[in-house]
Amino acid sequence: MTTVDTAEVEVLVVGAGPVGLVLACALADSDVRVRIIDKHEHWSPLSKAMTLTPRTLECFHMLGVAETCLRQGIMSQRINHHTQRGSIIGVADLGELEGDYLGLLQLGQSDTTGILDRAAAERGITVERGRALTDIDVDGDGHRCHLLDTDGRASTVTARFVVGTDGGRSRVREIVGAEFDGAEQDETFIMADIEMSGFPHHAHERHQFWLDEGTFLAVLPIDGRMFRLVSTCRVASAEVDEEFVLRRFREVLRAVGLDTVALGDPYWVSRFNPRQFIADHFRTGGIFLAGDAAHVQSPIGAQGLNTGIQDSVNLAWKLALVLRAKAGDALLDTYHGERFPVAQALFDYNNMLSERVFGRDQSQRERLRRDNERLRDPAYHTAEIAKLSQFAVAYPAPAGSVTRPGVMPGRRMPSCTLTTASGPFDLLSELGARRHVVLAFAGPHDTTESLLGQTMEKYQERLGHNALRVHTVHERVSPAQRYDAPAGLIDIAGRCRNSLGLRFGDVVVIRPDGHVGALADATSPSILDDYLDRLFTTAN
Repeated sequence: MTTVDTAEVEVLVVGAGPVGLVLACALADSDVRVRIIDKHEHWSPLSKAMTLTPRTLECFHMLGVAETCLRQGIMSQRINHHTQRGSIIGVADLGELEGDYLGLLQLGQSDTTGILDRAAAERGITVERGRALTDIDVDGDGHRCHLLDTDGRASTVTARFVVGTDGGRSRVREIVGAEFDGAEQDETFIMADIEMSGFPHHAHERHQFWLDEGTFLAVLPIDGRMFRLVSTCRVASAEVDEEFVLRRFREVLRAVGLDTVALGDPYWVSRFNPRQFIADHFRTGGIFLAGDAAHVQSPIGAQGLNTGIQDSVNLAWKLALVLRAKAGDALLDTYHGERFPVAQALFDYNNMLSERVFGRDQSQRERLRRDNERLRDPAYHTAEIAKLSQFAVAYPAPAGSVTRPGVMPGRRMPSCTLTTASGPFDLLSELGARRHVVLAFAGPHDTTESLLGQTMEKYQERLGHNALRVHTVHERVSPAQRYDAPAGLIDIAGRCRNSLGLRFGDVVVIRPDGHVGALADATSPSILDDYLDRLFTTAN
């Protein structure tokens, strides 16, 4: 029996893992009518992907869930690279980043999913579990989606947009016929979440031991008692069982001089051949792919889940702007245009890491491993932690863009300390993954009108009051000095402006996902109009 759901749905999200839940939450915050389904009746209890980058934590901050994640996980600020004989090669220290999240958070995927599931419920979204998508009929701008419950009951729902966040074996990707190109590596990854005692190194930091035989041992903290161990072997995964994995880890621990470390009972043991695949297009009309449905990444760089979450944050505000403010259809093309190169660049990075870890060319492997020693070089160190944190992700900037040393269109907006008369200004919460924020840095004689003129009226009219916040930033010696200063944000002694290399009269437009949309100065006010026009153009 087939039932017809006649409720209006603007976006149907298929797949209720972290990527789909982030998308659903962000859409709901923009008052988009959203439903989310998942073919499984409950999410997996296994820890699976358990590394959250600083950039992902910033996205979680926008959605109000970062603090809960921090309470449940363990933050590792340093990744220590050791030789097989135990000496330190180099240390990647994320504590040198700017921002609020100075490390990699270890949090099991099951816990992340639970936190986001509760966040969705608080927004009035009930995940429809045990409900699978079977097919989609396209009817003009609508999509008639056929659903099948685990009890055999069929139903249909019509949605303006459909987003597949349904994993590496995505039914949505299959329906749109996207090619999924890539390969499976012949190395077998082995992993175990296991009790471990007697580990002599800092238990809250990450450790990577590089073995001469052409493999590695990674030790990641879970709760101070449980650790995740990761390594490789050249035995086919079909021939590797749990007993083999545990025996192999004991051998590797002995090989790196950790003979006294005792392994207890494993919570989870896994073995698999890493896969890297990418869809040739992330958008087909009104149907989109995100996360593993769009790109499956090797776990070696611990970037796959994080990249998917940022897919969702990139896509959510664009869908909302098209639905709410009637932005141009070309804005939706920028989702593929921006996120596909990010996924492709990660492929290249992961391939390099794979060669460094277990490449069969010994001279090439040793050359790449010497890069670890370059972590002592400040420039290399800075570039490496920018990759690890995902702060280095950047989108193309229009020709003729104004740039400053710390602020460049297309790049993430760095954090800076601004205050209000009543306390600190929280830019991430102000963005909320749903609003543009405009910061106009006023000189001694500037006013909001002299800086922005009629431009902000156009922004308010086009974007809507709920999707825009405009702030004039004034410099004062202290926030308590209120005389002769108009209302606005306070930049104490110009520290924020100076740290970013901004000038008096600069106006920064920050997109809802935290990337800089535009930067204008006193000589280029038309840049602000150009950015708005690009959002609302109807054709490329």
